[in-house]
Amino acid sequence: MMFNLVKLAATLTLLAAVPAFAADRTAEQVVKDHVAAMKTANIDAVMADYAEDTVVVTPPGLVPTQQPANAPGVYSGKTNARKVFVVLTGKDSIGGIRAMETVVEPLGGDVALLRWIQFRGTPQQVSGVDVFVVRGGRIAVQDIILDTAKP
Repeated sequence: MMFNLVKLAATLTLLAAVPAFAADRTAEQVVKDHVAAMKTANIDAVMADYAEDTVVVTPPGLVPTQQPANAPGVYSGKTNARKVFVVLTGKDSIGGIRAMETVVEPLGGDVALLRWIQFRGTPQQVSGVDVFVVRGGRIAVQDIILDTAKP
């Protein structure tokens, strides 16, 4: 009996430490969880936020293998979308991701905006907004839009 109580307590402790992926997460919470996962550079944790049939749209050239390189990338399905996040959490990008300042703006329903800026006030400054559509607690669509105006 005591062993079962200890096992139950350990299981509850572990469950409390794992992020919930319930369908009732708001779009705002899903995006906040996504940003937190990105900053860990753990690609599996990042991809856990995505629906199997997700669509991720990127600016031209974000993914080195993107074809054509001068057009937006469209990555349909979780396996293809993973290519985007391997780049963004890779050694050449993770510094900017970890230092990224973010603001999540819920737009109601299943849509939220993520406004972000990296390297504020430096020549490397880059910023943008990502549009997220969340369904069933998972990211169904993400459009990554870079700001083109220079500070």
